Amino acid sequence: MKYIRKIIAVLLSAFTIAFCLTGCVYENLDIRLGKNGTGSISTTVGLKKEFIKQITEAGGSDPFAGKETSEAEYDGEEYITFTETVEYSSFAEMGKALSELTFENEEMGDLTGVQPDDSDNDGEPDPDEESEDTGDDGLPSVVIKEDKPVFKSVKVEKDGSKYVFDAVMNAADNEIDGYVLSDVLKFSITVEMPAKISAYKNGKVDGKKILFDNLDLSRDNELYAECSVSSPVPAIVGIVFAVAAVVAFVILKRRK
Repeated sequence: MKYIRKIIAVLLSAFTIAFCLTGCVYENLDIRLGKNGTGSISTTVGLKKEFIKQITEAGGSDPFAGKETSEAEYDGEEYITFTETVEYSSFAEMGKALSELTFENEEMGDLTGVQPDDSDNDGEPDPDEESEDTGDDGLPSVVIKEDKPVFKSVKVEKDGSKYVFDAVMNAADNEIDGYVLSDVLKFSITVEMPAKISAYKNGKVDGKKILFDNLDLSRDNELYAECSVSSPVPAIVGIVFAVAAVVAFVILKRRK
């Protein structure tokens, strides 16, 4: 998901923020849990078609250049989107991957030409230090801050017949040249459970799916969904008993 997070980072450049429209970036995490304990996480980023046009007309490059994209509509606006999907062999791996997601800074240099200066005078890293620089491509300076995890806590697990997704998002206290991050970035999370969702907190449920839409990144967000998958054993036992009863009835009838 590095490439997708890099696209978000480009908004921190004063070069692009000057052209940025409200909600010019849309990002969605699509989390899917399988009955067998495996799953996938797809990350989709969409940029408004008008925003991309303004960037290229101003001499900038298309952030999606060389990538396979599609078009989508969100909140009545047209976006060019790019999606990455990663498959996981266990819920534990999924939870670990989600817990390691950060509000991107690490790959910023690839897009803006700016490399973070993470050392002080003694050569040791200083994660709290801010740095400014100007890239070789002539982009204006960018202030780079320490990465912050997207999730304060996240749990993806199966407990018997019950499947649970339980997470709390960190508030993203970023402000981009006077723009509130939530005004620039429209962020949502979709979770698909193995069965119909039976309990949830926040979000909009549609069968096995729940959508946490247009999340307010300025505050913590609680996300919760659970479902239960009934065991086929009772049904199988019932069928066996029914068949046995029929067989017994036929045998007794023949003996008469």
